[in-house]
Amino acid sequence: MNENIRKLLILQDRDMKFLRLEDELESLDPERESTKRESLNRQQVLEQAKQHMIQLEVRRKDLDNDVEAKKEQIQKYAQQQLETRKNEEYTALGREIDHVKETISKIEDEELELMEEIDAYKPKIDEAKAEAEEAKAHEAKALAEFDEREKNINKELDELEEELNTLSDELDGKLVKHYERLRETKSGNVVVGVDHGSCGGCHMKLQAQQLVDAKSSREMVTCPNCSRLLYYTREMIMPEEIDD
Repeated sequence: MNENIRKLLILQDRDMKFLRLEDELESLDPERESTKRESLNRQQVLEQAKQHMIQLEVRRKDLDNDVEAKKEQIQKYAQQQLETRKNEEYTALGREIDHVKETISKIEDEELELMEEIDAYKPKIDEAKAEAEEAKAHEAKALAEFDEREKNINKELDELEEELNTLSDELDGKLVKHYERLRETKSGNVVVGVDHGSCGGCHMKLQAQQLVDAKSSREMVTCPNCSRLLYYTREMIMPEEIDD
């Protein structure tokens, strides 16, 4: 293989690796943010669960206070019964006491239901807490891994950049410029092999002389259609070899 082609293939391989590493480096920040958001969401779910539990406990406390207030009201009515000498007033106070007792019974029923709701909700608190702790631990581990990966990628990019500069210096300046122009305008590889007598990039059928030149490797051959740089190896099939 032509030495220039061999170095160009190495250059192209390193360029492609450089681009992949840059893409990976660029993807790290969105992945970091996604990990942080997931952890934050779990923390928010836990906080919401805690707030709901606080509201339930406040409601239960309010019901307790209501019961105590009603009991004090009963005591007040009972004291008034002891002090009154009128049968009608005594009877009326008795009815008030019965009414307050009914109210207390309803409040206690409501409180019982609320306590059952609190007991049923406690496992949800535990579950939300466990998930929040797990997400926090995952966040810390993932962020550390992202930082380490970023450090390694930057190191690889520095090494690749140095290698790319060395390879470019070893090649003919015009050839490097042609290669770089192709990379700016073409997607994928710009140094391509001959594929069944066609350009491995645009797949246009090559003329016989171009195939001979590519096979001889004595000079650089470009595709007349896409201008990609062509090369040939023994593993590639030429048209006459297909016919045989």
